[in-house]
Amino acid sequence: MTGVLVPFDGSALSEEALEFACERFPEADITALFVVDTSVTYQPETFVGAKLSEVYEQREAEGEEILENAEGLAEEFDRSISTAIERGRPSKVVLDYVEEHDVDHVVIGSHSRDLIERFFVGSVAERVVDRIPVPVTVIR
Repeated sequence: MTGVLVPFDGSALSEEALEFACERFPEADITALFVVDTSVTYQPETFVGAKLSEVYEQREAEGEEILENAEGLAEEFDRSISTAIERGRPSKVVLDYVEEHDVDHVVIGSHSRDLIERFFVGSVAERVVDRIPVPVTVIR
């Protein structure tokens, strides 16, 4: 059976990526992956005086809600999916997840919710496509 990974942040493009995966891979085991970005490379002023562990815990709680929405979206296609939350630099986490799990295909949105982050640190999708050892479908 095919394993499909969908990096999922709750953005419209990540929702479209999950819908695509549900429609195009009807027999696949689909995992929606939420990444808590620990790189803090943009908007550092947001984190001044904050305990990063608390920020990460808050993002994990938000990620749980976002992944519940992903499960609900998959149910609209009569599908059940697995979910996972990981911490780290998003592109590296996706690449590591593919290597460590039975993933045969990745379906990813072309950019995330945070367009400011995309401008400053580049697109996670671009970095994943450049380095990943399995086929990737990029949703635009």
